[in-house]
Amino acid sequence: MEEISFTQEQLDEAIANAKNEWVEQELNPIVSERDELLQFKPKDLSDEEKAMQTKQQELFQKEVSLELKSAGLEKFAEFFNVQKIEDLQPQIEKFQGLLNEIKVEMGYVPADHKKQNEYDVFATKGDTKGMIATKLSKLFG
Repeated sequence: MEEISFTQEQLDEAIANAKNEWVEQELNPIVSERDELLQFKPKDLSDEEKAMQTKQQELFQKEVSLELKSAGLEKFAEFFNVQKIEDLQPQIEKFQGLLNEIKVEMGYVPADHKKQNEYDVFATKGDTKGMIATKLSKLFG
């Protein structure tokens, strides 16, 4: 068997060539892909930017609360989830529609539409005798 020998220079050159080939074929594509993906990485916010975002979120929540309160729906706030204030009004309208359907199904009678009592019936007719009779019947009845 014949022994092959290399000088240190030949070994160093072969190692350098192998390394360069590896860098070109393996490492460079990975580095390029990483650099492309870096553009999608969310940027780190400064403390001031974080504070500003928090403040904006608080203001947005207050605005939502005020809108719900003006619609008489503040008790249902947890059921409203919006990212933009423009999306709130359609949700309020839909919710109010559902509430009205439920009220109708349950036979809800608003306070201003309650049944008139006997006295009020006579009063609207202008029947003073009937009005007096109802008052007396309550006293002696």
